Amino acid sequence: MKHEIEIPDLPEGWEPFAYRVPVEGEYFLSIDNEISHANDNSHWCPWLIIRKKQPRRIVLEETCKEERKAFLHAGKYWKIVEDNKCAE
Repeated sequence: MKHEIEIPDLPEGWEPFAYRVPVEGEYFLSIDNEISHANDNSHWCPWLIIRKKQPRRIVLEETCKEERKAFLHAGKYWKIVEDNKCAE
């Protein structure tokens, strides 16, 4: 079961990933709500691990005729052939 909570001090463009002890190379939200980078494995208490939001990329392909799941734009029909938005 997935639960969502709102984190009011989370900087724009970042998303929460986990709450645990950070490993080297990860970003986490520090006690003063600043983005910190774990540069060694000396952290011993859990923090909110965050990651940069990835932009959504959709690739369209023009179709010759009207197909299911195709949409009309500028007098042409297009369909989605790739969408990197994946459920986690």
